[in-house]
Amino acid sequence: MKKRILTILGTRPELIKMFPLIKKLDKIYDHKLIWSGQHYDYDLVKQNFIDVKLRSPDIKIKINKRKNNFIQIQEKLTKVIDKFKPRAIIYHGDTFTTLATSLITNFFYPNIFKIHIEGGYRSGDKSQIEERARTTSDQLSDAIFVTRNEEKKNLYKENIKKNVYVVGNSIYESVQQILKISDKKKIDKKFNSLNNQKKFILATIHRAENADNKIRLKKILNIINKLAENNLVFFPVHPRTRKKIKSLKSNLSSNIIIKNPISYSETIYLLSKSIFCFTDSGGLQEESVILKKRCIIPSNKTPHNFYLHKFANHLIQLEKQNYMSDVEKFKRSTLTNKIKSFSHKKNTSNEVIKILKKLI
Repeated sequence: MKKRILTILGTRPELIKMFPLIKKLDKIYDHKLIWSGQHYDYDLVKQNFIDVKLRSPDIKIKINKRKNNFIQIQEKLTKVIDKFKPRAIIYHGDTFTTLATSLITNFFYPNIFKIHIEGGYRSGDKSQIEERARTTSDQLSDAIFVTRNEEKKNLYKENIKKNVYVVGNSIYESVQQILKISDKKKIDKKFNSLNNQKKFILATIHRAENADNKIRLKKILNIINKLAENNLVFFPVHPRTRKKIKSLKSNLSSNIIIKNPISYSETIYLLSKSIFCFTDSGGLQEESVILKKRCIIPSNKTPHNFYLHKFANHLIQLEKQNYMSDVEKFKRSTLTNKIKSFSHKKNTSNEVIKILKKLI
């Protein structure tokens, strides 16, 4: 009889980073995939599953958006765990779903083996919800899979020394797979008008610390306008963030193309064609490096410090009075076409599976 494992996800970035591993878990274990509904009802995120060619979840939790999401996720996950009675539970990264899962499993199901994928990241900024979620989940997990020795060292400093495994960055495998399975002709046709332009910059903004802060958001729009002085800026925006932008009544350059959110395969395609990326997305910071594109980040800190380099990713601290001069400096530096190369493990999901077979 196959051992039963639950994987619990609730956001698009988790899905993107985990889909190669999920496909392998399905073949080896009695594997149940749970969608927590943290960001979207499944109907709204269904296209993302189709995009990465992943099967539907076994359970799709529905969240009442008018109530506390975090409390609801915990309550409903408890019922799911009671139903399936798994031997182990897998969660990923630094989301509310990850925190809720690690908390309830630790306190109410101590005999279930708790597995944290992509643990050990630290930005050092405890004002970030994600930083608090990832540090707490690491403390509560029985096994932690980390990207590099740097993350393992972070855990050692916090006295987490048992069952910590360096397996590489799961996003590298996701990027390589999506490049193989995506319908390039269809995507190329959809963005044909953009491809006809010589150069464009890809921009995305979604973090609450930026989208919900009027002062920061206004500065971010100033930066995007500055970037649009010499090049087109392609700016896919979530409806919620678009509403925030509209409320500022800022004048945006005609060189900025605002569109609805795009799929993962489309994002990777456009990133590969862009000059560079302007984003607050942790995933895009990593994907930029993998695709040998540079990235400018409106944030004081990032958990991806490993990728900060004069020829790779740059932080822009919006609190600085001369933050725009740092933007100009970055723009000038891109003219050299120099890109810092980083090495990545190529079979992260295989490494995880090999270790899981020994642990559970």
